[in-house]
Amino acid sequence: MILTKIELNNFRLCESACIDFSRGVNLLYGKNAEGKTNVLEAIYFFARGKSFRGGKDADIVRFGEKGYSLKITFERCDGEHTLEYRYYDGQRMRLSGGAKVTAKELIGKFNAVFFCPDHLSVIKAAPSERREFLNIAISQLYGEYVALLAEHKKLTEGKNALLKSEEPYDSALMAAYNEKLAVDNAKIYVFRREYVEKLAVKLSETIKEISGGREKAEIFYKSDISAEKSRLSDIIIEYERLLRESEKREAAAKMCLVGIQRDDLNFTINGMDARQFASQGQQRSLALALKIGEGEIIAAEKGEAPVYLFDDVLGELDEDRKSYVLSRTEGRQMIVTACEKGDYVNLDDVKMIYVENGNYREEKN
Repeated sequence: MILTKIELNNFRLCESACIDFSRGVNLLYGKNAEGKTNVLEAIYFFARGKSFRGGKDADIVRFGEKGYSLKITFERCDGEHTLEYRYYDGQRMRLSGGAKVTAKELIGKFNAVFFCPDHLSVIKAAPSERREFLNIAISQLYGEYVALLAEHKKLTEGKNALLKSEEPYDSALMAAYNEKLAVDNAKIYVFRREYVEKLAVKLSETIKEISGGREKAEIFYKSDISAEKSRLSDIIIEYERLLRESEKREAAAKMCLVGIQRDDLNFTINGMDARQFASQGQQRSLALALKIGEGEIIAAEKGEAPVYLFDDVLGELDEDRKSYVLSRTEGRQMIVTACEKGDYVNLDDVKMIYVENGNYREEKN
């Protein structure tokens, strides 16, 4: 998969821009707060379905304007495609090849892996950040997973509202929530566990390469379900049991205490808990390996590599890890940002784009 062009209008501080990309490494460089990360945000929007910065569309619009638009042109093995997102005066429109699509239909058409300095702390961060990593990665591969997440969120919110009601809640309604949640929890669990099994192989390989064979890394999916259970029907039955047994505790806590919204990932380095015993460098290696693994799984599942988006990551890595990233640029399209171009000048065929105040100018390497 190759991103050939992005067009931005009234997006953040950019009034209007059309940026062409090469098939190899593309460097957006310049001072801070000039618009480098905005480009990655706009590109990744089409992989994730929303901004990784959060916030409302109205907050993204260039000051004084009523809306913004984004359009990407990219190549897949089946030809050239376009995706667009338009927001104007409170109204949203998503287009694929000029035809309207829903938010769910947009996800998965364009694949990208995004890596920023915040991700370097994911090993010790809150469990919600590791679940978010899984959700984004799996959503790019399977449309069913996107729909399951949306339904699970709606059901969980409804159940929580029922638990928080002052009057004794409707037991029949609670049973209906639990019946549907058992199925959704089980299906999401299966998606996640199968993905983590694939990721474990990639993680182990990458850590071995980075450390020169000195370190062994493992990843484990932590949930309410025993790892011995593998059939979907058995997992549904187990969730039904857990939900029944937790009814009193949930009523007292006034919130859901069972389900995939509480799952997590555990990591080990040489058999020791990475959260407690891994050095900062080892944690960063694990975070880097997660992103590389994400990209390689996409390539294996889709038959073509995703676009890699690295937001000023090299400046946060030591020389060994920096060299490892740079050594893996061949055969991959990478769009990266940096304040200076020094780390990239010795690479072959790097496209340099200087960024200043929302303007983008190609320069000779």
